[in-house]
Amino acid sequence: MHDQSFLNEYFRRHWLSSADAFTYSGYHAIAAKIQPHELVLDVGCGRNPFRSLLPHVTGVDPAFEEADYRCTIEQFTPTQLYDVALCLGSINFGDDHVIHRQIAKVIDCLKPQARVYWRLNPGRQDHASSMCEQIDFYPWTHERLRELAVYHGFTQTNEQLEGNGRVQRLYAEWHRQ
Repeated sequence: MHDQSFLNEYFRRHWLSSADAFTYSGYHAIAAKIQPHELVLDVGCGRNPFRSLLPHVTGVDPAFEEADYRCTIEQFTPTQLYDVALCLGSINFGDDHVIHRQIAKVIDCLKPQARVYWRLNPGRQDHASSMCEQIDFYPWTHERLRELAVYHGFTQTNEQLEGNGRVQRLYAEWHRQ
């Protein structure tokens, strides 16, 4: 299911972030990779935790009031281009068409030399809520993400599988120079 109102309800009321449990894509691990002068777009920012960690971050999220822009990435109209995009669990829902559209929008928000940090659900319905069973998670693989990186003119690096046993996610970085 890719009904945005259902996803908003799920994330607002049932989902609990475990982001800092991730070795490569936890909040502090990612913040350490960002230079103080870099402009950062946090796609699906949730409660906007990077706001306290990074000086120049813009959070976009349709479900949480803490976002700087409460909308989907497709609805977001940037006023500037960004050096870095964070897609940490946000581009995980829908079919190929939806995923392509969302990635293209993220790329349109970036400067010519840019990076994207990814944390992706490989299609697992492993959240604690039974509502999770109704969500169609995109079946991400590092190979599929690598194909999309090449398509958009990026190089994919630092591919990792990370998690805490029950919850497994893919991590990767895209670089464009």
